[in-house]
Amino acid sequence: MERVLGSREFSASERSCALLRYLVESALDGSGHQLKERTIGADLFGRDAAYDTGKDAIVRVSANGVRKRLLAHYAKAGLAREPGRVQISLPAGSYMLEFHILPLGQDETALREAPGSRPSPSISVRKPRWMWPAAAWAVIGVLAVACGLLVWYNHQLLSRVPPAPGMEFLPWSQFGSQKVVRIGITDVNYTIYSNVIAKRGLTLDEFLGEQWTGNFGAELAPVSPRSGNQFTSVVSAVAASRISAMLETTGRTALVVPARRLQMEQFKGEQPVILLGSSISNPWAEVFRENLTFTIEVEPATRFQYIENHAPVPGEPARWQPTPVTASPGIAYAILSLIPNLTGKGWVLLVAGTSAEGTSAASELLTDPARLRKELIARGINPTGRVQKMELLLRVQSQGMDSRHYQVIASRVVGG
Repeated sequence: MERVLGSREFSASERSCALLRYLVESALDGSGHQLKERTIGADLFGRDAAYDTGKDAIVRVSANGVRKRLLAHYAKAGLAREPGRVQISLPAGSYMLEFHILPLGQDETALREAPGSRPSPSISVRKPRWMWPAAAWAVIGVLAVACGLLVWYNHQLLSRVPPAPGMEFLPWSQFGSQKVVRIGITDVNYTIYSNVIAKRGLTLDEFLGEQWTGNFGAELAPVSPRSGNQFTSVVSAVAASRISAMLETTGRTALVVPARRLQMEQFKGEQPVILLGSSISNPWAEVFRENLTFTIEVEPATRFQYIENHAPVPGEPARWQPTPVTASPGIAYAILSLIPNLTGKGWVLLVAGTSAEGTSAASELLTDPARLRKELIARGINPTGRVQKMELLLRVQSQGMDSRHYQVIASRVVGG
């Protein structure tokens, strides 16, 4: 957002900057769908709560200005075709922003079209606009809550890149001189399929195949990958953006890749891969579970996630059980695990939680060098050492949408 606000298109308009910031914060704290013209007028522009919107069009005029400035900003050379970049749009007649991640190998042209037109094959993290059956809404509602619990704090970190990137610390230091890092983001289409339709997880071969993509039925067809609507979670999008920004400060290139576009060969070379999310949203995580002490398991009947400890040391439980994702205050867990890839030539970094707030906390720790160094030292791990494998287990305390309270409660290190 700060990059957009500092652009030539926005820097000349204080009103457009103020409205865009207001809309972004509302979208990320989960209240974007509740925005009304009168609410914005009163909250942002100091109008009376009962002012006549028919006579005072300040909100509509300002929104139109934001819409045109966004289109102009992303139409600039390079920006409209930059893979992995998070882009913002404001559809005509709406005050709810849409966030899009431009996929690899595809040109983003939709943001340069008429206001309100739908970007075609982009990865969307917005709220869909169709009617789903009650059973689907029940599960998807839980997913939405899980994705939104910590977004209030995530948005404060979205554009903040640490002045000292901390690439000399674990796990970043293990990436060596590699200039390209792939980031595999979550697949919400798959999460909906496995939780609502199949009520089971798919094997990786099934996930990468095409059969399941045709099993959504008419009512859920809009969330089938075959519809062209590819969804990721807000938490995954924000985490990918924050990690990308950190990599860019050291001259590295971050390639943001949807889970279904990752290939097995990419886990055999020297280039590092960062996987976001657990197996219920990114089945690639299952490939490496045999190499982990701390794994995120799923209860088959309820699809509820918990942490399994496969080699407890004295004082540790064999299982860490989180609270339900809707509980507030609540407890979640997350793993930040650095392991060798399939050939041992490169590295895979797993960033995943038992819920959205868990994944959010793990990605926050990964991109906070000072906090990361402190946690490593507290666990007796040399932050600048070399390791063969490292696993960190986080316990996250959340209150509402705030999950800043977390700590590393267990770790495993091989080598170093």
